[in-house]
Amino acid sequence: MTDPNDQTDQLPEEFSWHAHPAGERKAAATAASLVVLAIASAVWISSRSLLLGGLGLAVLLATLNRFFLRSQFSIDQDGITARFPLRTQRLKWRDTRRFLVDERGGYLSSRSKRSWLDAYRGLHVLFGLHRTQVIARIRAHLPEHGA
Repeated sequence: MTDPNDQTDQLPEEFSWHAHPAGERKAAATAASLVVLAIASAVWISSRSLLLGGLGLAVLLATLNRFFLRSQFSIDQDGITARFPLRTQRLKWRDTRRFLVDERGGYLSSRSKRSWLDAYRGLHVLFGLHRTQVIARIRAHLPEHGA
């Protein structure tokens, strides 16, 4: 017997895209690169240690990896997967309670109300050059209470 409320046949198929904020925002990437180099240089000069200057540079670049390096995202029937340079994260649609959108991306949360746990329990999605498509596909997969 078929459930008339079952919308799985209407959901979009798998969809993948990438986002590279530094590549999409050249002026911001240039400014960020100059700031990173200035801070690393200041560490090198003040400590008189090339090792500490290099370590400072590495820490800054690791911290800003999602800006400087490309991230890959994919949506399927079960959830969304984000492959960031230093880790992979997956959130299933059945666990998604909220979807917030801002000018650069969106945030999927497993909590229905805002909480300090959001930073640990959700997924930040970068839309890249596919903003409209990504938002539509995510909303198509959300449970009714998550839209």
